[in-house]
Amino acid sequence: MSRRLGKIPSTHPYVVEITLDPADYYRFSCLTEDAPELRVLDVDKSQPDIWTVFVACASAETASRLKSAW
Repeated sequence: MSRRLGKIPSTHPYVVEITLDPADYYRFSCLTEDAPELRVLDVDKSQPDIWTVFVACASAETASRLKSAW
């Protein structure tokens, strides 16, 4: 991971990097708002057609499920 994310919360030590179409980001952010096991750390919007989202997860299982789902 080349992007500097700052301090990773100790409660969410697993970081997942996913790519999304910008049109899907709103739906994704709504889903993560109600999920205490996930925290959006940063969104790289430098490419207009695809955004990279860095998400901290509370467990390895949560991280794995997130990677599989998105």
